[in-house]
Amino acid sequence: MKISKRNMLPGFDMMGLILVVWLCALPFIGLLIIPLFGVKAAVVVAASLLIAMLVYCWGNCIPQVVRFYREKFWGR
Repeated sequence: MKISKRNMLPGFDMMGLILVVWLCALPFIGLLIIPLFGVKAAVVVAASLLIAMLVYCWGNCIPQVVRFYREKFWGR
């Protein structure tokens, strides 16, 4: 089943990419942070990285979604 790009909101693919990049960064966080600073620090770094990446994604995606709906409903 092919999903058309028209049915997806702009930025939806970027959110998935951000999640995959974060998941791929977890082993490196584990290998580098746990031996040096411990498990608690690694959890804090991983959570901080996820939040930072999501803030970046939302900052990039929200204007695209607003522009999409503005063009769709108001024709601007």
